[in-house]
Amino acid sequence: MDSSITDQLRNLLMSFSLPYTISDSTNITEINITTVCSLNETQYQCKCEGLFVWPNDTCHSYEACDDITDASCTCINALPVDGQFCQILPSKYVIDIDVRFFDLFLVDYLRNLIKNISLPLTLSNSINITDIDMNTVCGLNGTEYECKCEENHVWPNDTCRAYQVCDGIVGGTCGCIQALPSDGPLCQRDINECEDAVSVCGQYSDCINIIGSHMCSCWSGFNTSNKDSPVSRDNSCHDINECLFSPSVCGSDSNCTNQLGSYNCSCLDGFTATISSLPISINNTCRDVNECLETPEVCGPNSRCTNSIGGYNCSCLSGFTVTNIREPVSASNPCNVTLPLTEYLIEIQINSMDSSITDQLRNLLMSFSLPYTISDSTNITEINITTVCSLNETQYQCKCEGLFVWPNDTCHSYEACDDITDGSCTCINALPVDGQFCQILPSKYVIDIDVRFFDLFLVDYLRNLIRNISLPLTLSNSINITDIDMNTVCGLNGTEYECKCEENHVWPNDTCRAYQVCDGIVGGTCGCIQALPSDGPLCQRDINECEDAVSVCGQYSDCINIIGSHMCSCWSGFNTSNKDSPVNRNNSCHVTLPLTEYLIEIQINSMDSSITDQLRNLLMSFSLPYTISDSTNITEINITTVCSLNETQYQCKCEGLFVWPNDTCHSYEACDDITDGSCTCINALPVDGQFCQILPSKYVIDIDVRLFDLFLVDYLRNLIRNISLPLTLRNSINITDIDMNTVCGLNGTEYECKCEENHVWPNDTCRAYQVCDGIVGGTCGCIQALPSEGPLCQR
Repeated sequence: MDSSITDQLRNLLMSFSLPYTISDSTNITEINITTVCSLNETQYQCKCEGLFVWPNDTCHSYEACDDITDASCTCINALPVDGQFCQILPSKYVIDIDVRFFDLFLVDYLRNLIKNISLPLTLSNSINITDIDMNTVCGLNGTEYECKCEENHVWPNDTCRAYQVCDGIVGGTCGCIQALPSDGPLCQRDINECEDAVSVCGQYSDCINIIGSHMCSCWSGFNTSNKDSPVSRDNSCHDINECLFSPSVCGSDSNCTNQLGSYNCSCLDGFTATISSLPISINNTCRDVNECLETPEVCGPNSRCTNSIGGYNCSCLSGFTVTNIREPVSASNPCNVTLPLTEYLIEIQINSMDSSITDQLRNLLMSFSLPYTISDSTNITEINITTVCSLNETQYQCKCEGLFVWPNDTCHSYEACDDITDGSCTCINALPVDGQFCQILPSKYVIDIDVRFFDLFLVDYLRNLIRNISLPLTLSNSINITDIDMNTVCGLNGTEYECKCEENHVWPNDTCRAYQVCDGIVGGTCGCIQALPSDGPLCQRDINECEDAVSVCGQYSDCINIIGSHMCSCWSGFNTSNKDSPVNRNNSCHVTLPLTEYLIEIQINSMDSSITDQLRNLLMSFSLPYTISDSTNITEINITTVCSLNETQYQCKCEGLFVWPNDTCHSYEACDDITDGSCTCINALPVDGQFCQILPSKYVIDIDVRLFDLFLVDYLRNLIRNISLPLTLRNSINITDIDMNTVCGLNGTEYECKCEENHVWPNDTCRAYQVCDGIVGGTCGCIQALPSEGPLCQR
């Protein structure tokens, strides 16, 4: 059990100098350790040394503990009972023989001779020929020297590329080249990959071997996960569950049962095939069985049968009732003649100023065990106190009991004395003159349904199904579905798990802060997070604050709803008292008198430049705005133009941000550079009395807009194209150019930033990031990232 003994023995035997003479007639010519058996943790194993191996049968009989290669292994989990040890690994030789003939008849003779040799062919006790392969024949084809491959042989890929081929290239290989390669292999026997079709193509597929390659195809009723890639072991065939699209394969009113490679259709209860002799399919759909026509006895005598989709309903004729009132009408529970059952609603009004009387009555009525039998034909099934009226100090009020409420019209007509919620209240300041009391409050339930699909097609199908449901949807006399809301869809976006809100829905503010968002946060809300919250609400329907615009923004304003918020703006000719705060109900719009602006130009003629400096200092010392009267303010003071002699030249120079316009620069000869069509110095004072003008400021504003719907990108693109420029925001601000330059998003699983029409990425950006289109003139139109710095696409 001591492995060191084996190592000592190995070293001892390896130290022998061979051949080792024992006597004149006995030499040891070879010493080998063939087999070593030991415990490998808890498993007994016998491993082969050196070039020795276990034969194929032994590997299978005693379970190999390493790979079986060329029908042999080097480790088994037992010592064979026949006492055999590991055997020497037989040597294999491949011998190429070049035979040259001038007569093609001899080539055919050799080919037939080789085909008829019975293999293996024994040359000696230790040498067998196990395979003879004629692979390549070279010769003249007319005037062209060609080397052609024998049947089921091909030239390797590298050889086909290195020499001129004389037939087609299939699977990267060819069958004929116009030369005999100076080195490298001759034609190689084509590998039949289809010998083990399952290991090549996977289950439920057919494999067709072709020279140099193979082709896989799925059986009927099977398909691959990735239909854009060929069938292979890694993209194997699986059963198509046609029943996921049941209406499209079986038709309506049917059940679809998936089977391996197929499916089975059957009609729902109460339906049958249109053509009974044919199986159910999209061309032979299920029709409703009208039991009332085909089996009129289903309801029994004295009854009425009403057909319904997928079933029928039985009811007794007037003056009849069923034997067992707890069971539905049927042939086994027929209708019998009865006296009519009358239902009464009895309202009892008690006038008392003593509230203890009301408490006593409430306790008395609650003690009744219902239904309360008065006679064989009379039961009290329900007792409710609905309305209690009393003086609340000096105010007469009528309050509702339990789940009862005053309806909306009554709340407004008689002035509610508590909040009106969901169009009802529980207290009014009068008893209605029409004698109506509080009414039962309908219960409202919100039911969250978590539906899990792997196919986004089903999500769209569910979305369309919900949109087309006509509401309210009546489930029973007392239950109506008034609203169905699909709010949140979660799934993989590439490799990221995301939960996105449906249109007009947002995540609550707390959720956006708690989880990583995958879009912009607007108004404290977001539309996408990278998790499904463990608790808390899902996406919520965006509140349209603008439904009652006046209560939100105040009078004389417009309200624009945006996801998670809203925006108020005053009408033209109206303004707020506090211009630094947004428009709202507390900072509402009111009509304003037009503001008159005056521009006063003062011209001072003086040859003394110190006067100009004194004037400049004086004007700069003013604190603006400077009030002259209640209606007059000086809001701005500027020295625009200073004219003086510059040695022998009379010049008029502009102060601060003022400039001479282009025409003036050319008419009076500029004395500095003309930049952007303006200058700051001319050699005269214009005869029209105009002075230097303010230099208009130019701003470039980048706006990052994030949308989930590419339809909105197209909508924004068309909106921008149709804006008439220049667009005046106010007297001193004009938008002269709007440019949509870059759109980023997922293209399949790749994130790409593409340039809009007539725009390109700069040269440096194309080199820094991976491009997803061609580089032309050093620029490109698409990269696979949004640059962390630097410009976006340029016109």
